[in-house]
Amino acid sequence: MKRLLLVLLAFSVGAAVAGVAQKRTPAKPIAAGYKLTALKATGTKRYTEKEILAATGLQLGQNAAEGDFKEGAQRLGDSGMFSDVAYTFSYSDTGSKVEFQLADIDKTKLVPAHFENFVWFTDAELLAALKQRVPLFQDLVPLAGRLPDRISEALQALLSEKHYPGRVDFLREGQQEGGDFKSVVYKAEEVSIHIRNVEFPGASPEQAAFLASAASRLTDAEYIRSSLEAVARHDFVPLLLQRGYLKASFGPSDARVVPSSDNSSPTDIEVDALLPLSPGKQYTVSGVDWKGAVAVPKNDVSSLFHLTAGQPADAVKLARDCERLTAVYRSRGYMTAQVKPGPQMDDDKGTVHYDINVIEGDIYKMGELEILGLDTPSHDRLREAWKLREDQPYNPEYTKKFLDDAGPLLPRGAQYSIKISEELDAKTKTVDVTIHYKMQ
Repeated sequence: MKRLLLVLLAFSVGAAVAGVAQKRTPAKPIAAGYKLTALKATGTKRYTEKEILAATGLQLGQNAAEGDFKEGAQRLGDSGMFSDVAYTFSYSDTGSKVEFQLADIDKTKLVPAHFENFVWFTDAELLAALKQRVPLFQDLVPLAGRLPDRISEALQALLSEKHYPGRVDFLREGQQEGGDFKSVVYKAEEVSIHIRNVEFPGASPEQAAFLASAASRLTDAEYIRSSLEAVARHDFVPLLLQRGYLKASFGPSDARVVPSSDNSSPTDIEVDALLPLSPGKQYTVSGVDWKGAVAVPKNDVSSLFHLTAGQPADAVKLARDCERLTAVYRSRGYMTAQVKPGPQMDDDKGTVHYDINVIEGDIYKMGELEILGLDTPSHDRLREAWKLREDQPYNPEYTKKFLDDAGPLLPRGAQYSIKISEELDAKTKTVDVTIHYKMQ
């Protein structure tokens, strides 16, 4: 008669086994284990049974007992990728079977993993190696749990096996101090990786020329992918936008290690950085129309814009022109005015027509003036010199000019830092101005 033992264990993440069903002692001692013949995983939509098996450390065909199943569940729970882990197992004359009941952690609790300077590997090579060593890794990682540490350990092992220098470290990176974390960033420390050249795969010869000129300042800079991404976004993309490449974008950077000389330090590495470019079409201007401009005459509006029909659409110049028109409106009291260009692209012809949409809003008038941080005589002199009266349209340019001209009214020889606060009251349509002086 076939003997069968079924055991149910509920396992909470980071907790011990919650309960064990009543056991019957089988003919073969459980401690010795039975050959694991099957593993089943339910509840997870993120992982396959093969990935779960690899993550538990169990292997089909090898003996496994209760302690092995508990340890496997512990590994899953400690990873941080599951909000709940439970398992059942059974023994019979044919072997043992285990089933893990899992609940995936919500995706909102996961963040991307970024790899800053592992220049010896392509992204595909690095991700494939990590996937093999850390089966639960799928680009996103939990902020809590052991998975980020396991990735770090796998990276370190990979460097050591290949005899590459560097000590792997990682940090949880937030958008700002005290803000939510947005990624987990891995970096090889104790190694100096510097840029020799920057190349732009996908760029035309003309594009490569002006981009290479702009990138010359990066020579000998440290190779950090996030830094290169910022340079591409703030410095290189505008160069393309100026020339009408309105859909230009850069992909993640890569690096090619430059062969080192015999007498160079193994921790001193030079690379050619690769910034792949997708330039898209070059667009020329087919026309410009203004919509919603009433308070400022259209002739005055059009004189501020420098787009020319038939010429490349300079998106950088357009943005500056929109800022200038916004400043004109603000100088007349329209403090919430918005100027939004609406491009209508014709991909077949490679042209773009712009509708410049102006949302004027309401006129805001001067409210209360408060001057802080000065002695009484200086305060009174500034109050007397302020000529923008309440109920007049507020002009932020007046405030700037007032401060530029106020030097002779301040104590001789004193140095101040100045902070201006403009508080808009949407109900009364007024602007309260606070000028805060702080002696340096």
